[in-house]
Amino acid sequence: MKRNKIVVACDSFKGACTSLEAGNAVLRGILKRIPDADVTVLSVGDGGEGTAFALGTALGFKKQHFCVPDTHGEPVLAEFYSSNDNATAIFDMASCSGIALAKAHGLDILHASTAGVGQMIRHLAGLGTREIIVCLGGSGTSDGGVGAISELGVRFFDCRGELITERLCPKNLRLIHSADLKPAMKLLDGIKLTLLYDSSVKLLGECGAVMMYSRQKGAREDMLPSLEADMAHFSRVFTTPTADFSEVSGSGTAGGLGFGLSVVGGELTPGADFVLDRLGFTDLLPTSTLVITGEGKTDRQSSTGKLPSAIAKRAAEFGVPVICLCGMNEAGEDVYDCGITSVIQIGDKPMSLEESMERTLSLLEKCAYDIAGLIPHIN
Repeated sequence: MKRNKIVVACDSFKGACTSLEAGNAVLRGILKRIPDADVTVLSVGDGGEGTAFALGTALGFKKQHFCVPDTHGEPVLAEFYSSNDNATAIFDMASCSGIALAKAHGLDILHASTAGVGQMIRHLAGLGTREIIVCLGGSGTSDGGVGAISELGVRFFDCRGELITERLCPKNLRLIHSADLKPAMKLLDGIKLTLLYDSSVKLLGECGAVMMYSRQKGAREDMLPSLEADMAHFSRVFTTPTADFSEVSGSGTAGGLGFGLSVVGGELTPGADFVLDRLGFTDLLPTSTLVITGEGKTDRQSSTGKLPSAIAKRAAEFGVPVICLCGMNEAGEDVYDCGITSVIQIGDKPMSLEESMERTLSLLEKCAYDIAGLIPHIN
């Protein structure tokens, strides 16, 4: 089968451009060099912040808003994207409970809650949505999802069996000794709740939600042992001899929101693979000459489930080379083990981070122009 197509599927460059903007910059560079090139640009994501916009745009979903409480209870107008019939909807948890919202409250991790996520899911259920896709990246919380599932109807009880009525957050997870899931399960009955993660982190342990990510959300070093102990206590409320959701890959994503929503029936799914499947990426490969992907920073995580590695693994099955463009290259040689052919840092001179971000689109275009000179020689 003749190969003559170039597929461009870049992740967003955080703070600089969206997936689609990055892809179109690459497209412009290629067409300057090869005006008749057959290029397909995909708007993609891996479950991180911005995935809802990328996938919603690619699927032609309409953008809507709903007011929810942010990490500390202040109203925020959160975005979601839905099909015309509202049957399917997708949103970033970060639009409800993200790190940017938490920073506005001084990164007070002990009181930061995912309640807004739960209210968004409840709102979508009320619209008649039958498939709800939650992108878990970019969180500013570490509450194990207790805030979200409380809003979905889960009732929590203390050691005396009395209903806990106060607002639940990391500060008081230790009060919980039992839970009634039935109201939430009834609300979500018949709804497919898909949880897209961009990191396979589990809930507990040295590489878990607390120990790996809570520092950037405001936790001091001396707070970590108690935060971890309280999270472990919370997880045991839902652990049975046949089910331990804390051990599922992605359960620690978004400060344990992956865990909490799994308890009420959510399905944790690698975000990159979900998006690529939804867009039919693999179907493009048999006739492709080259795949160009990209991300803001390529590092060791890029080879363990991030978008470039998911793309490269699929392309390798068809013998299609993959070039990864990045703003910063901190990857080791193991990044090539997943099938990436070449990693190219797009900067054309020493520059500050601010300048690099300001010039991201022009640098992508210039780099793509240079790469296009190789394309006739690939086959």
